[in-house]
Amino acid sequence: MRRDFIRPQGRRLGEEDRAKKTVNNTCSADTRAHPPLPSAASNGQIGDMNSTHPREGTSPGRVDREAADLDTESLVRRVTAFVGQGTGSFETLAREAFDFQYHRVAPFRRLCDHRGLTPQSLDPFDWTRIPAVPVMAFRRQKLHAAEPVEIFRSSGTTGGAQARSVHYHPFPDLYRRVIDATFPHACLPADCPPGRRPMLSLVPSRSTVPDSSLGFMCEHIVNRFATAGSVVAMGADGLDADAANTWVDGLRGRPGTILTTAFALSYWLDALEQAGLRKELPKGSTLFETGGFKGRARELERRELLERIERLLGLSPRTVVREYGMTELTGHFYTDVLHGGHPDRFVVPPFMRVRMLDPESLTEVPAGEPGLVSFFDLSNVGSILHVITQDLGISEPSGADTGTSEFWLLGRADDAQLRGCSLTAEELNSPNML
Repeated sequence: MRRDFIRPQGRRLGEEDRAKKTVNNTCSADTRAHPPLPSAASNGQIGDMNSTHPREGTSPGRVDREAADLDTESLVRRVTAFVGQGTGSFETLAREAFDFQYHRVAPFRRLCDHRGLTPQSLDPFDWTRIPAVPVMAFRRQKLHAAEPVEIFRSSGTTGGAQARSVHYHPFPDLYRRVIDATFPHACLPADCPPGRRPMLSLVPSRSTVPDSSLGFMCEHIVNRFATAGSVVAMGADGLDADAANTWVDGLRGRPGTILTTAFALSYWLDALEQAGLRKELPKGSTLFETGGFKGRARELERRELLERIERLLGLSPRTVVREYGMTELTGHFYTDVLHGGHPDRFVVPPFMRVRMLDPESLTEVPAGEPGLVSFFDLSNVGSILHVITQDLGISEPSGADTGTSEFWLLGRADDAQLRGCSLTAEELNSPNML
């Protein structure tokens, strides 16, 4: 399910936060130096590959487990390299990741066996034939291929607590690498000077919402790319409008970046209007906007939101970057508006693929026709690679070897349009497939 608005304590980042910022400061995805791969000693991170032989005197069972752990580390390490540097082959990694999940995610294996699709039978390999799992399955099944380190839950805005998806995530460092590989290019201007920049986050920190994937993402962005004195102005007590206003006043000509959901931003804009204030950000500032208003107390057209952003914050629509992500995915998408792209067209990163599917048959529809948005996310190696959303979209074809490179979102599908997804979810659940 879509990572929607999460509970709104404004606080200024202190010494503890700044101490966490140990990675290189950059503004460009092309010039950034990646942090070193973590060692096996760090919890839930990619392990040390120096030792490939079991210690003397270990039991056969332990030898098998150690070999399996090394296989896992090798695969995740190579996926991480593909995400960060583009090294390796998408097709090769997709084949290995499918085999990895088939043998480690029991509900997924049942689905594959029921359809007669196994790693051995899928020859020649075609990633589009790997069974796609609807997001609704994440509500009822524990879909993870290794021991979870982070547990993310969706907001459940469209169906209450019982409708919340849960993503048991084994590889949070891979998640961080995905953010590092995509955020700077999409959200920081190409001419932005080297180093960190001031940031204002209207997304609660993880101390407030520890199970939010959006909170995880934004906290990493602040720790990785923000200057000291950046501010989180949304927390358990709601919006701290005074903290947000003070942050703008403190820029003093320096460009900054705002991280926000559309819903949280609308609250701040309401507060500015009610106080008769206008807080114009310096030239070169940008705004990262995600989420929407579905299932909330108010609805807001995007055109109205962009008009209010320009009127009250002085930011033109060409500086507002949309982000689209989901609790069930590790990868995410941005519009390429800072580089001349359409403000509502999302670009697919090289480690992901996108298709539009007929809601009834779940077969692919031609480019330009609406369908259910389906993602193949190589960075989701720890759970499910191929995921069907409940959103409708239209794809645009791309060059060879890269799949669909761009797509448009049309809105949420209604229950009547999700019959194919419901049947697939039942396949995953059925004990008759054991």
